[in-house]
Amino acid sequence: MEMLMQMYVKDFVLIDNVNLSFCDHMSAFTGETGAGKSLLIDAIGILRGDRINASLVKQGKEKAIIEGVFHISNDHLAAKLLEEAGFDIEDDTIIITREFTKDGKSVSRINHRTTTVSIIKQILSTMIDIHSQHDSQYLLNNKYHLSLLDSYCHEDALIQDVQIAYKEFHRISKQLNDALENEYNEDDLDFLTFQLNEIDEADLKEHELEELEEEQRRFMAYEKTSVALHQCMERLNGDQGANAIVYEAGRLLEGLQADEIISQSKDKLMDLYYALEDQYQILNDYMEQLEYDEERVNEISERIFLINKIIRKYGGSFTQVMKKREELEQRIDMILHRSDVIKKMEQGKQKAYDAFYEKANHLHEIRIAKAKEMETAIVEQLRDLHLEQAKFHVDIQLIEGNTHGIDQVEFLISMNRGEPLRPLANTASGGELSRLMLGLKTIFSHLQGIQTVIFDEIDTGVSGSVAFAIGRKMKQLSNHAQVFCVTHLAQVAACADHQYLVVKDQNETSTKTDIQELKEEERIIQLAKIASDSTSDHALLAAKELYEKAQTK
Repeated sequence: MEMLMQMYVKDFVLIDNVNLSFCDHMSAFTGETGAGKSLLIDAIGILRGDRINASLVKQGKEKAIIEGVFHISNDHLAAKLLEEAGFDIEDDTIIITREFTKDGKSVSRINHRTTTVSIIKQILSTMIDIHSQHDSQYLLNNKYHLSLLDSYCHEDALIQDVQIAYKEFHRISKQLNDALENEYNEDDLDFLTFQLNEIDEADLKEHELEELEEEQRRFMAYEKTSVALHQCMERLNGDQGANAIVYEAGRLLEGLQADEIISQSKDKLMDLYYALEDQYQILNDYMEQLEYDEERVNEISERIFLINKIIRKYGGSFTQVMKKREELEQRIDMILHRSDVIKKMEQGKQKAYDAFYEKANHLHEIRIAKAKEMETAIVEQLRDLHLEQAKFHVDIQLIEGNTHGIDQVEFLISMNRGEPLRPLANTASGGELSRLMLGLKTIFSHLQGIQTVIFDEIDTGVSGSVAFAIGRKMKQLSNHAQVFCVTHLAQVAACADHQYLVVKDQNETSTKTDIQELKEEERIIQLAKIASDSTSDHALLAAKELYEKAQTK
């Protein structure tokens, strides 16, 4: 599972030096008000690409460092984005670092290589979602609602087919509109015909220019090649050539009393002699075929000149020339047979629209059915969060069509009995909004591939059974995602698999924040303090009971 495995923070606001290891499932961060519980979440936000402020460097220090080690599987979107950006994933992990100075300078790195903040933001936005009570959430923005519904539908192939079909329809429509809007003057016919004939008479072939230029280079090098070959062959087979010398050396060894060394040397010299003979023959055959054809040279030069002239005149490349030729044919055809061409294009447009509509309508029907399923699933989540009267509706309106199909989608909600359905952004607020977001993210985070979900004090304004329901819902979400939550409620903290205590240490000259993971006994003590500001036997017993209840599957 994709997750934040380790975090190193140095000289960030009140944090001197913190090195934390994280596990999967749910982790809660607790501490007294003002201790700096949200600092770690702020640091993760900066690691994810949030804007840096020089004032975040700890007082008296030159720079701050925030570094995270992430586990990423090869099939996650983040892995693909990393590969496209030129970064390797070693042992399924990457290291992301952001450093910034009190002078406002900053540097970002992936695996210790400098990169841009935009690349980091693009990668980690597919893995981390941070939610605080006052955030403007993407879930509230109706421009994302269609894609959220589609992620629930799991119809990627059909969605892609709809996009392709619409683009083809749009292309043909544009061609028809251009044909109807443009004035085609018959006086242009002679000039257009002349241009088309000029291209056709040139009879360009793809890659012909490259082949001719290579042949031209060989002719240009004829003299140099010929002289070098003659000299080479003279040195091989002349009176004092290498062949004769090697042969004579080998023959001299034949008259000696043979031993192993002399015998081997003689054989090798004779092998070398025959190899030189073979090479001489190869070069001789090549030289006999080598010739300089002045007529062919002139022919090549003229052809290259013509090709370059046509390419310069009609687009700059072979492909552009062919495109220009097609355009000329269409314009000539439009002048000569305007009504027939328009009729043919209109038929093509209708055919393309029919193909698009067939696919888009099929997708529309699937969206309608899946929307009903999604409504039921989300209402169940909201019931778990004590929003018993909430109604959720996926409003699907038919539109003329675009690359996404023929649907316009908006999520509507009614939080209380008797209230009409309204857009999400206009309805819920405060604790209700936080619970609504938690319920939605339980559904959508997994579908979008988000594997680390962070909640920063979203339980503000709730208590009792509602608080416990929020904690249990976060724990449910942590079954398929790593969940971090900053909380001031014992009911939420008790549900976490891991709990961290954020402590602020002050003296006469400085203030610093420290973060430490708690053992089970320490957790119960802290839960007692959070719940009743007491560590009496009664408070500890109540805290233990709460902890055991929350940890029950």
